[in-house]
Amino acid sequence: MATLTNIQKQGAVQNAGDQLALFLKVFSGEVLTAFTRASQVMGNHMVKTIDSGKSTAFPVLGRGKAHYLPAGANLDDLREAIPHNEVVINIDGLLTSDVLITDIYEAMNHYDVRGEYAKQLGEALAISADGAMVAEIAKLVKANKENITGLGKGVVIEKTLGASGAGINYETGKAVIEGLLEMKAKWTAQYVPASERYAYITPEVESALIASKDAINRDFGAVASIVEGNIDKLCGFKIIAVPHLKDGGADKTGMLGTSPEGHVFPTEYAKALAVCAHRTAVATVKLKDLQLEHARRPELQADMIIAKNAVGHGGLRPEACGIILAK
Repeated sequence: MATLTNIQKQGAVQNAGDQLALFLKVFSGEVLTAFTRASQVMGNHMVKTIDSGKSTAFPVLGRGKAHYLPAGANLDDLREAIPHNEVVINIDGLLTSDVLITDIYEAMNHYDVRGEYAKQLGEALAISADGAMVAEIAKLVKANKENITGLGKGVVIEKTLGASGAGINYETGKAVIEGLLEMKAKWTAQYVPASERYAYITPEVESALIASKDAINRDFGAVASIVEGNIDKLCGFKIIAVPHLKDGGADKTGMLGTSPEGHVFPTEYAKALAVCAHRTAVATVKLKDLQLEHARRPELQADMIIAKNAVGHGGLRPEACGIILAK
């Protein structure tokens, strides 16, 4: 067998180890960053901005009653007062996300990171708000209470799935469609407006709806296409796929005493197929809107980028909330 020629290993450190270690890495000109995470919930509920204070109140009014007035009778004897209540939503505190960029590492780097870092920080706050709002919807359902007697409670609809369980299959899609139809009926019975109804689902459930074929059946109105693989509306609900559906909000550590519970998605609804809400079901109160701040840290020879806001989230109308749950 021929002996290998002893060549000069120009890329090896002291002619040993990785033969390519010392060769230059050519910058491709393209930086791969995380895909954009878009807020799915923030535009679909009530938002109120306050100039100062720790909370804001939303008045809740009940319903009046009608009576026949006999001839000669007095209205004072028939009149019933319309009940009142209020819902208070507190500011949770200062929610932040930041990054520290040192001068030495930035000098060594051959591509810009500041723009992407700033975008990621803003997205982190938006995703936290999404999770908090969905959690508040679920918490209203779990509480099983009325704001005012007679207005209605949150709705839980349980659907039994086949042996295969929840997944991207016909049974799951069919169960969600049936659940939405039941939710539509129960909400209408509680006088929830027919417009601005939303159903938040996971991407797996969205695919299951396509798999059920009903959503793409022309006989049923063809609200979706197998080509695009997404659904816009079903049974009067705007369908919105939320990857972070059950994540809840940011860690409650550091929240103000006015909001001690945090926005945690109830574990009882871990098998939720859909979280439904009318636009007026929950609200966000803003004291400070999203801001990006750039600060110099000379003692660390670094720059700091901070994304921050001061908001609070809470439930308003339990009768306009619902969960479709897999048994």
